[in-house]
Amino acid sequence: MRRLSLAVLLAATACSAQLPEGTTSFTAGRTSVRTDSVLDLVGAVFGLADTARVAPIGPWRTWLQAVTTELGDSAFALAREIGAAPVGAVLANYAAFDAGPDSACGLIAPGLRRCFTGGGPTRVAARRFIAAARAFAPRAAPLALEGLNARARRRDLTDVYAALTGGRALDSAVAAYSGYSDLAYDVTLARTFPTGQTSPTMDPGGSRPGDTTHLFLAPDPVFSQRAFRAISYIWLALGHQMAHVVVRRLFAEHPELVERSVRLREALEATMVRSGYGGLFADEVVGEQLARAITVRIMKRASPSILWAARTEALNSNMALVPWLEVALVRYEAQRERYPTLSAFAGELARTLDSIPMDSCRAAPSAGVALVSTGRHRAVVAWLAPTSPFRAKGLSEGDTAVVIAGDSVSAGGLMLPTRQLMFAFSDGLTAELVTVEYRRNGRVYGASVPIDWVTRATVRVESQQPRAAGAEPPICPWVRRAVRQ
Repeated sequence: MRRLSLAVLLAATACSAQLPEGTTSFTAGRTSVRTDSVLDLVGAVFGLADTARVAPIGPWRTWLQAVTTELGDSAFALAREIGAAPVGAVLANYAAFDAGPDSACGLIAPGLRRCFTGGGPTRVAARRFIAAARAFAPRAAPLALEGLNARARRRDLTDVYAALTGGRALDSAVAAYSGYSDLAYDVTLARTFPTGQTSPTMDPGGSRPGDTTHLFLAPDPVFSQRAFRAISYIWLALGHQMAHVVVRRLFAEHPELVERSVRLREALEATMVRSGYGGLFADEVVGEQLARAITVRIMKRASPSILWAARTEALNSNMALVPWLEVALVRYEAQRERYPTLSAFAGELARTLDSIPMDSCRAAPSAGVALVSTGRHRAVVAWLAPTSPFRAKGLSEGDTAVVIAGDSVSAGGLMLPTRQLMFAFSDGLTAELVTVEYRRNGRVYGASVPIDWVTRATVRVESQQPRAAGAEPPICPWVRRAVRQ
C-alpha cells in the first residue's frame, strides 16, 4: 500500500486537484485515511445479493447489469444467508475477522450491569461470505465495474483529504475541545456500504489512552456518485464518530456518569429505538446523546457553517438530552482554565444529568424484554425487567422467541448484540411490543399483552413549558399507533 506523509501530499497537490496516482492512503495530523479495494468489492456483492432491492437507476443498477452472468457465484448466495443485518455487522467482521463472540455490555438499571453474547451463526455466516467475496475478486476484475477502480478510489480519497486539510484539522478540533490530545484515528472509506444515515457509528473501542481507533466512513446518502465530496458530511459523520471515542474514554475514566444517568434510560429508550439506536443500556442511550452534544459544540467553535446541520440532526432524531447537555458544555467552554479536559468537568456533567427535568406522557408500558440473536431464525430472551408485562404472561429468560408482534424473528429487529441490530422492521420493540410467540421444551406458546395506555416518564424538551396542573398527559412522541378508545 502506497502511503504518503502530509508534507509530501501538500507539495504533490499544490498544482493538482487529485492526489498523486497510486495513492491509497494519507495521514494528516493524528488521522490516517485509507481506501480498500477488497472492502469495496465485499460491499458491492453484499448490496447486489438481493437484486430486488437494487435501485432502478444509478451505479448499483449499472453494477448489477455488469455482474448478471456472475450472480450464480457462491459469494452472492452466502451474502443472502446472512439474513437481515445492518452493514455494520459485515464491517465489524471484516475489521476483526478472528475476533471472539459478539458481545454487548452495559448498565440496564441501578446496580445492574449485564453482558450478553450472541449472534454466533450470523458472525460465522458473515465470515464465510467475506471469504467468498474475496475469492470472487479475480472474476470481478475483468468486469471493470465503474466506480470501483483505482481512479475512483483516489478521487474519493482526494475529497476526504481536502475536507480534512482545507482549514482547521478535525482531529485537532476534537483534541482541543476534549483535552484528549493523544487520540488517534485510523479511517477506512467504506465506499460501498451505504447506511442512509449522516452519522453512522460502527466500531467500538478507543476507550483507553493511546488507542488508535479504527473507524469506517460510509458514503453520503445524498450523492449516489462521488459520495465524499461534501465537506460538511465528512465533518459531521467523522466528527460524530470521533466524539464517540471521546465519550467512551470519558465513561471509562468516570463510570459514575453512567451510574448517575441510568435513571434516564427507560424514559429515553423508546425514542432511541425509533431513531434506530439501542435503548437497553444506559451507556449507549446517554453516550449517543452526549456525543451529539459534543459534536454540536465542536462544530460551533471549529466550523460554524456546519453547526445548524449538527444541531438540526440531533433535534430531528429526538435527542432530548442534547439541549441540556449543551448548556453544561457552554459552562465548560467558559472555564477551560479550571477544566482543561472533559474528564475534569465530569462532576459538572454528573450534576447536569441529575438535574434534567422529567415530564410524563401516555403510551404502552415498557416491554422490558431483551432479545439476543442466536441464529437467523432464533432469538433467546436474555433479560426480563422485573416490571415487564410479559413476565406475568409466562415469558421467561432462556425462552426462544420465534415470532415478535406477528413478524418472523428472521426478519431482524433483534435488540442485541448491538452490531446485529435492525430495528426498522417492527414498531413493537421496545415501545409497543404486543405479542411474542416462544418455544420452550419443544412446544410453542404465546404471550400477548394488550396495549394499556399508562403514564410514562419522558425527558422534558428544554424549550417546552411545564404542563398546566390537571391537564391530561399528551401521547408520547414515539407512539405511532392511534389511541384506541
